[in-house]
Amino acid sequence: MSVSENGAVALNVKRIGHLDIPGGGQVVVQGKHAYVGHMDPPHGTSIVDVSDLSKPKILSTLEMPPDNHSHKVRVSGDIMLINNEAHRRHQMWGGAKVPATRARLQKELGRAPTDVELAAALNFKPEDLPALLKAAAEVYDSGGLRIYNVADPHKPREVSFFKTADTGVHRFDFDGRYAYISTRMEGYHGNIMVIVDVGNPSKPQEVSRWWLPGQWTAGGEKLHWGGER
Repeated sequence: MSVSENGAVALNVKRIGHLDIPGGGQVVVQGKHAYVGHMDPPHGTSIVDVSDLSKPKILSTLEMPPDNHSHKVRVSGDIMLINNEAHRRHQMWGGAKVPATRARLQKELGRAPTDVELAAALNFKPEDLPALLKAAAEVYDSGGLRIYNVADPHKPREVSFFKTADTGVHRFDFDGRYAYISTRMEGYHGNIMVIVDVGNPSKPQEVSRWWLPGQWTAGGEKLHWGGER
């Protein structure tokens, strides 16, 4: 076991290269290229040349608008898929619950709740409340799956966008033909599974969807568990 100067601990692992880039989410390696999804906008996805493992170098980087979170990436052949999700989704969800939570606490306490009590019930800090209310008032309409051609890793080219709903796409997988995405969809509570045919990358098509009983609220289903999102 070894401990580096920055305190990192490794067992039977030796670092042979390093690249200083914004915080990474998912990393996929195909051939001599690594595809890195970043956590925070404006950083979206970076394509890195790892043909020389001791000297990785960035070939191109996609940027996202400040409201978009794009931390997942999948690649097959010349096709790269990345997610688009509301970066402030947790604040949006928390802010949306403020009115009902405040009303519940007022009924339970017999008085208006303090900011400390309200924040605790929402699992946030009191100083977070203004940001929650601001996020709840925002309109996010950019959620979905973006599809790129990366035949030229120096110039990734967007070929289509599969739009979803609400806070967008979170985790997903891709087998080269079908994308299996966890996403919000209109009329459903929380994330559901949607399978998208990407056989023609310029025209992605939904082929099926799956959800837990109770999630299809537009179809009259009723939630029967404690989920709040």
